[in-house]
Amino acid sequence: SSCAKELRSGLLSQLPSGVASRAVDLVSRASRLAAMSSPSSFDGALVACCRASYYISLLGLKIPSALCLRASLAPQVLALLVFVWCPLLAYTHVSLLPMVRGFSQESAVQLWHLLTAVWVTIPVLVVGSVILSVVQAAGPFKMFSVVLGCVLAFHFLVVPSIATTMTGSILLQALFVVFEDLPIVGWIWCLYHVVRLQLHIKKAQAARETPFTAPKGPGDRSLIIGNAPTVVEGAPLGSVIDGFNHVVRFNGYSISKPEYTGTKVGFHFCNGRNFPTSKSVQAVCPLFYASLTHAVYLFMPHMEEAREIYANLTSPKVDAWFVEEEKILALRKKIGCRFWQIPTSGMVAIDAFLANREQVSLHGFNFFAGKKIHYFEESPTQLITSWLERFVTHDPSFEKVWVEGLARQGRVAFLAKQAEAEETASKESEEESEILSAKKGEEVRRRTPGLMHTLLKDGWPSQFSL
Repeated sequence: SSCAKELRSGLLSQLPSGVASRAVDLVSRASRLAAMSSPSSFDGALVACCRASYYISLLGLKIPSALCLRASLAPQVLALLVFVWCPLLAYTHVSLLPMVRGFSQESAVQLWHLLTAVWVTIPVLVVGSVILSVVQAAGPFKMFSVVLGCVLAFHFLVVPSIATTMTGSILLQALFVVFEDLPIVGWIWCLYHVVRLQLHIKKAQAARETPFTAPKGPGDRSLIIGNAPTVVEGAPLGSVIDGFNHVVRFNGYSISKPEYTGTKVGFHFCNGRNFPTSKSVQAVCPLFYASLTHAVYLFMPHMEEAREIYANLTSPKVDAWFVEEEKILALRKKIGCRFWQIPTSGMVAIDAFLANREQVSLHGFNFFAGKKIHYFEESPTQLITSWLERFVTHDPSFEKVWVEGLARQGRVAFLAKQAEAEETASKESEEESEILSAKKGEEVRRRTPGLMHTLLKDGWPSQFSL
């Protein structure tokens, strides 16, 4: 548009009339085309590709497989994907996939069933079971039944008819792009930023002291608040919570019910994207070094914003602390996690504070007991992720045993029990005070003689003597 204005205003006089009109026409057409392909439509397509890459990786085998790898292996995995896996994908497109047309009907159908099951059927069953276990309503059940019926129809009706045809070959190439190529591109993009961030962390935290300092006195107390539904159950403890010196909260916590949740926040253990805006709150990334999956997850759900996320994390204004890989690995051994599992953020916070403190208080930890996971509402995406973490990534039973052991040692105490014990002790103290007051009053009454008792004891007063 600016070029067209310049042409109309000043440059027209320097060009022949035919050339000038033709230039204006071309620039006007270019402006219309640019308006049609506006950044918003391009951004929408980019976001859609990023979301598809993330969900395919989440519900497939890539993200679960990376749980078994250390986050410090990110440079090696990035090199493997770029120099080995990408050439293998290209070879698959050029040589292997076209060979399917030459297979026997039975072999081609079996291959199609296998790929369809990995790409579509198993993820549909996983997502459907998670949603139906929480939302027990007729609408979602009907929708799940329809989707599952379509998948089964594709397996048993469509696959046998296209397995060895040209249509099937083209469709197989397209599906391979969506379910294999697109996620790998997303992984490469995220791993690139992971490696850069790890280099920055290594340099930035080398000269820093841990924010989990020792208490400054006997009254310096710390409280770690989980996100379990027990936060808003029972007696309201908001005022008690705000009485602690250090209050730790996690991820998308809510303080919308201050009578239960309190309002104080000193430490925010977050996934690296929802950083606190207040400078008085210490941001902590507890699971970045827990596994390669968690390192990539810092960028993957919103990989179109990877540059912004990296810029925020490395900004001098952000004082984020990343829990070291060695400490997380040591905590895994303490809890007894399986080789593909990691501790929750809550366990990392407990371990970090107990490194320099004799005791911490806990609230909002029920170790995933019950159907509802958090005390606040979650989006469907967060709900699916939370349930997958509950059954795959973490083991609440092992964490419960570990925390109960700490409680027996006196290292941790649950706030609700502390408050109940203090209230009981206060009532008992009041009752004892009332009893003592009553006893003292009775003793005073016993020791103070009455008038008749005094007269009978001492006789008549001297002025009445005969």
